[in-house]
Amino acid sequence: MTDPILREKRLLKSVLHILEERLEDNNWIVRRMAVRGLGNVVYGAPEKVKKYKKFLLETLIRTLEETFSFEIIVECMKALAKVLKELKGKDIGSSFRDLTIEIRKYFDNKDNTLRALAFVLFGILAGSAKRKWKDYFAKQVRQSWVSLLLHLQDPSPEVSMECRATFHLCAPFLGLKRLQTILNEHLSCRTELNPEELQMDICRHLAKEKAELLENFYKTTIRYFRSSWEEIRAAAAKLAGIILEHTDTKNMKWLDMEHLLTSLQVLQNDPSPIVQLVATQVLRDI
Repeated sequence: MTDPILREKRLLKSVLHILEERLEDNNWIVRRMAVRGLGNVVYGAPEKVKKYKKFLLETLIRTLEETFSFEIIVECMKALAKVLKELKGKDIGSSFRDLTIEIRKYFDNKDNTLRALAFVLFGILAGSAKRKWKDYFAKQVRQSWVSLLLHLQDPSPEVSMECRATFHLCAPFLGLKRLQTILNEHLSCRTELNPEELQMDICRHLAKEKAELLENFYKTTIRYFRSSWEEIRAAAAKLAGIILEHTDTKNMKWLDMEHLLTSLQVLQNDPSPIVQLVATQVLRDI
């Protein structure tokens, strides 16, 4: 795919369609190499990526949606990252919506590589979300910010690092202007990250100025009590405690305290000593 001869218009078109056909091959290794080939168009004919953007994006997204092979999903995400970096926001077109939906599915995937790639791709989309897709992406960020907050404490250092960089890029889409400076200070690579202080600042702000966002923020948080990773379960329990600590529960009419207490009691019997300890501390504080 890096051969200069690919720059010839007719040959490139033929090669792309051959690769598309190979995506249906019975051999998964051939399918994987076909996906890699599509991504490597960026190296062989970068000036042609924009011309074939619709074909490349639709083919890669379709493959991502339809495959169950871990290796091919990883290859798809890597190829998408290469292609997206060559395109501007307006070039992505209607694929932006499908991309965002597909990428978010992997934020909580059990595999470290897929989670890291998902955050990388989401960060690339943040840089491409201009004009037409700005409002849509802002909604997606608000639906994802609890996940972003919790994965700042991801068991994988690589995922945590990519999550931090992506959260920094996505923070402006939250629309919390008075909080933006504080978010920048926390998420900037110039300072050491303290996830708990960041969570406290966000909870204080929501309780004081954006109470309508607090309900969704809380309900999304307690869903992570059932996460498959002990670090994320512990982080979610701690975040739930921070929400209660920095808000007036009398004004949280939607708060089902009985359900929260029961959920924390379940975590007290968690297989992980770390989760048990956090749940006990939060219950004691309540």
